[in-house]
Amino acid sequence: MQVNRVTLDESRESLLALLRTKGLSIKYMDEEKKGELRQFLVLLHNDKGMSLNDVAKLIGNKTSGYTSWLFRQLGVKCRPFEEARLRGIREKRRKYERKPFDGSDEDRAYLLGLRHGNLSVSRPWKGVVRVSISTTHPAMSELFHSLFDPYGHVYQHPRYKKDTKSYEWNLQVIVDNTFDFLLEDRDAVWKWVAERESTLLAYLAGFLDAEGTISINAARLLISMDVAYYNTNVELITFVFHSLKGLGFRPSPPYLDKKRGFVTPGYHIEMKRDYWRVVLSRFEECKRLLGRLPIKHREKVQKRTLALGLALGQSWIEVGPRVQGLRMTIKASRDAFVAEAQRVYLANPRHQMP
Repeated sequence: MQVNRVTLDESRESLLALLRTKGLSIKYMDEEKKGELRQFLVLLHNDKGMSLNDVAKLIGNKTSGYTSWLFRQLGVKCRPFEEARLRGIREKRRKYERKPFDGSDEDRAYLLGLRHGNLSVSRPWKGVVRVSISTTHPAMSELFHSLFDPYGHVYQHPRYKKDTKSYEWNLQVIVDNTFDFLLEDRDAVWKWVAERESTLLAYLAGFLDAEGTISINAARLLISMDVAYYNTNVELITFVFHSLKGLGFRPSPPYLDKKRGFVTPGYHIEMKRDYWRVVLSRFEECKRLLGRLPIKHREKVQKRTLALGLALGQSWIEVGPRVQGLRMTIKASRDAFVAEAQRVYLANPRHQMP
């Protein structure tokens, strides 16, 4: 039979109530009702210009994945992405503007170092780049926001990890295609950053902020210091080693720090791959390197500030309380950040107590 085209007002609430039905089956629905739903979704998506995500929000407590499933089941054709994107720009309906990358070569090199250390980067659809990270450190969240807020909207959501029974924050942003350099081949990146000392130092700073440590410890009665880089990619660690040597430093050659299968004492995470390490441990060399690296991660900046104020031969009795105080401050900040992730996660009705 011919189904009259519904309007947004006619049967709106009854159709929305139907779409909210738990375990809704399209397969066994009568054809008349299917026709009404089909026309309703066409009206919302094509005529009113609502995105799949907007339709999901209208239904309530649903995702764009659910509306994609509905459209497939009912034979509703989604608007081509490019058409929707251009229409959104023309009508200024995009909620958050994406701005092109306008940083310097050093900014680009820093982002590449951070990306190779800890950022996840992909191309979800043509013309954009998705960048994401998961962290338990508020300083990393601050850093991610400072780097990407100027170019797109950063989404931050709590996450529960079943394998470690722990909470963390996931941050992600969709930026435009000027960030596609984050998807470049590593060999090409290494060749480019090594051409200038300033880009090489920026790259090493980004990698240290992502996956490195600045340590001040007791060596008998005196203090010691080291700057270490970690990664499962031995080629990446080898590049760091040769880069540091090329800059005039004397790091230890790459060595196996933790073998595959090792279980960490804190969260009991099993290493799926071998974990490699490069360390700079001569006191004055560590200070010289830290003085040249444009690091941005707040915790590491605090450690660098402390380290640069120390002198070779100082006693641990004199320096230890400051080091321990900074460690306790960082730990308290991290614990509060994780606790907030747990609180927000469990406050969502969809998330049951694990």
